Amino acid sequence: MMLAEVPVLGALGAPPGAAGAVALAALVRETMAAGAERRVLILRPERLAPARRRPAHLALLREAWAGLRRSSRVRSFELPRAGMAAVEAPPGHGLAAAHAALAAMLEPAEAEAALALLRLPDQAAAVLAAVEEALGLAAAARAARPPGGRAPDGTAIAQAERALLTADMTAFLRRRKVCRLTPVGGAPDPLWEDRRIATGDVAATLLPGCDLAAVPALARRFRRAIDRRLLAGLARADELRETGPLCLALGIEAVTSAECLRLDALWPAALRGALTVAIAAEEIAADPAGFAFARDVLVARGHRVMLDAAGPAALLGLPPARAGLDRVRLRWSPGLPALGSTGAEALRAVLPAAPDAVVLGGVDRPAAIAWGWEMGITLFQGRLIESRRPAS
Repeated sequence: MMLAEVPVLGALGAPPGAAGAVALAALVRETMAAGAERRVLILRPERLAPARRRPAHLALLREAWAGLRRSSRVRSFELPRAGMAAVEAPPGHGLAAAHAALAAMLEPAEAEAALALLRLPDQAAAVLAAVEEALGLAAAARAARPPGGRAPDGTAIAQAERALLTADMTAFLRRRKVCRLTPVGGAPDPLWEDRRIATGDVAATLLPGCDLAAVPALARRFRRAIDRRLLAGLARADELRETGPLCLALGIEAVTSAECLRLDALWPAALRGALTVAIAAEEIAADPAGFAFARDVLVARGHRVMLDAAGPAALLGLPPARAGLDRVRLRWSPGLPALGSTGAEALRAVLPAAPDAVVLGGVDRPAAIAWGWEMGITLFQGRLIESRRPAS
């Protein structure tokens, strides 16, 4: 994988050892595509106690690692922050011996934290997560949440609704391609576009200092106004001439709004079946009858409905089959269950099995793609995918 795939690197700059980290990530992808078995040893000195990170002790660790560099059976990589990685094909035992030697130089807890002997392709996600940590991406991707503000009132929401009627929404419109990407390689293949208005950014502009989560009823009212604005902007003949397959994330009430009915009336006949409406699992759970009506309305008009899940708990609590849905979008997070765990198998059991039925969203790091591949997912959406796909 190319360095440019990682969205935050441009801001961070390329630290020393970045080339080795990118080469290791590329090797992981090649190994997964080939289905080949490899062992990977990773040393992360930044996880050591401060006394162990002194130059003299690091020199001893590097000396113990030197034998791996001299081996013709081992490929060694220099990682940022003085990290090191080595890859070996079976039936070699060099990495196991090196792991034991290095562990003997450390306290048991330090060895467990700083040393990892992993297996490809089964633990590809763990290898890529270690690469991201070495590059500093794991910390960069965890943006601090802003402190909660004051609760809005009905007057403030009404003023925001009026402003939405005439506001230029260009700066708030987000477009992401949903692409097919398989382990065999090649550029992401765009299938449809996800289009939405960034609710949080609109709220920060029109309701500065307010915390919508403090008043759920007003938050839903504000969301309805944004949905109507998105639909009104689409329901124009000139806009639809340039539109292809599309996915809209909407609230249940937006489906039967006048703006949605107008969009349906103008929707091109050639694109019937190419409009998908994604509805959040929590909305479905809160209003099952309203959802069932909205789903049936959309299906009757030739559109598709997708279950939008923020995490595995939403899917396990509301399996797509029970909701009468055959498409799912699951948002990636590092907290998704580890591959091979009971949680991962439970999640796999409720995901639709049909090809192209599951989208992994929020993909902003290679580990997300690796996790998806290992779960049988080949449709992805997010900043990393946008940076990889060919310019349209």
